[in-house]
Amino acid sequence: MKQVSGLLLMLTVFAALGTVCGCGKTADGQKDPASGTSAASSKAAESPDISEASGTESSIGEKAENSGSEISAEGRQVTDMAGRTVILPDTAGTIFPTDPTAGIYLYTLVPDKMLGWNYELNDIEKSIIPEKYHDLPNFGMGDAINYEAVIAAGPSAVLVVGAINDGTIDASDKLEESLGLPVVMVDNQLESTPEAYRLMGEWFGAEEKAEELAAYAERTFKEVDAMDISEEDRVRMYYGNGENALETPPAGSTRGQFIERAGAINVADLELDGESMAQISLEQLLAWDPDVIVVNGEPKSSISGKQTADKILNDPDCASLKAVRNQQIYGTPNAPFSWVDRPPGPNRLIGIRWLSGLIYPDALGFDVDEEVTEFFRLFYHVDLTEEMLTKLYEGTTGQED
Repeated sequence: MKQVSGLLLMLTVFAALGTVCGCGKTADGQKDPASGTSAASSKAAESPDISEASGTESSIGEKAENSGSEISAEGRQVTDMAGRTVILPDTAGTIFPTDPTAGIYLYTLVPDKMLGWNYELNDIEKSIIPEKYHDLPNFGMGDAINYEAVIAAGPSAVLVVGAINDGTIDASDKLEESLGLPVVMVDNQLESTPEAYRLMGEWFGAEEKAEELAAYAERTFKEVDAMDISEEDRVRMYYGNGENALETPPAGSTRGQFIERAGAINVADLELDGESMAQISLEQLLAWDPDVIVVNGEPKSSISGKQTADKILNDPDCASLKAVRNQQIYGTPNAPFSWVDRPPGPNRLIGIRWLSGLIYPDALGFDVDEEVTEFFRLFYHVDLTEEMLTKLYEGTTGQED
């Protein structure tokens, strides 16, 4: 294995690859009382996200057209979703995820090959995730990654999930050079989920499981697309993130893809300036006056989507909103991960089914409860009971009775 080429380069690369999500403690275990994150990860939150790094967007279709693998004298030569040629070991060992989105992909596909998490699991996550995965090492995220521990653990590969552009490709190339380990990139666009699973199944020796997950993703898209919704009947929706629910993904952004995919109209018709989220005012929300409001809460502060929804419903400043008057405000389920966002990974698949069921119940060609149960079995390795399903919808998973 190559030696690390320098502390400064490593910190720079890991900061570029770090993704911030609503999770628990980071690698050093020290929490910032105000944010619920460590001081190091708070700094990482200001660093470029692998899904946000500057650069010209590449054509995923063109670069992934010849994705696949072939055996070479050095191992298996594969082409990742950024069009990069990478040499993987003939037999996959453990894989290090550089951020929580990559971690979710690995947990759903090859949990026993996941090197560790990027944060310390919270009670909500532990209430769903099987116990044997609770104590996997926490390597941190962003510039708080414990790269010495990663190298010492000896993974066979590194997985990066995010947007594919010049900036993220350059960061991944530098990471590969610094670690002396193969780094494979996967596109985090929602529509790319089936292809991502099939490629990772080939790379990591889990083709059968990958096909199962990819097929579920394709069936989800097909069944949601089959809903017969006229343009005039499409619901105008606002998605609010954070403690005051005034952080929102602009229409057309990666973080807002679940809205359009569920057949709704994202009212946040804002200019995309490279940021995944936009901060708005209450006055702007009142002006948009959406039909439906969906809120995520703030996991870092242990504020659930349901708590945020209840707060809005009882806020006199929001009383004039159509969604408040019609009681059309919903908190997103958040176990074991948010169903719509934070992070924007395969967890969104069940979110678009859940959201479709809320806004177009008469147009569904599937049973939401059955699909949630099936998704949790396939992706999260758990068989839900009726009580667990109820708690998921109520946002009380992981709370004491």
